[in-house]
Amino acid sequence: MSELQFVIRHQANFLQDKMVLVFKSDAAKEYFRKAIPGVHFEDVSFDEAEYVVRAGVNGQVLSYGYTMKLSKAEMNELSTMNWSRTAELLAESNERLYEEMKNKQNH
Repeated sequence: MSELQFVIRHQANFLQDKMVLVFKSDAAKEYFRKAIPGVHFEDVSFDEAEYVVRAGVNGQVLSYGYTMKLSKAEMNELSTMNWSRTAELLAESNERLYEEMKNKQNH
């Protein structure tokens, strides 16, 4: 597995203007960047991403990622207390969503 990539998604027109996203492929990261109009991705480190989901930015705790493609068991594993595992799961969810959307476009 390649090294995980962490970004803060900035999108002023969304209810959640900042969100931490985790990717395990450049292709998935690029797909999400292009799919969200007006988005800006700020690359951050593992430690910076962990910090902002725990402590926040300017008093605002940032939520993490899209989790819609995780199983119930995987959802139960999400915890800022185990950021390594949570990051892996978030990246996997984004990869599954990207693959699903790519397959829909090819059919």
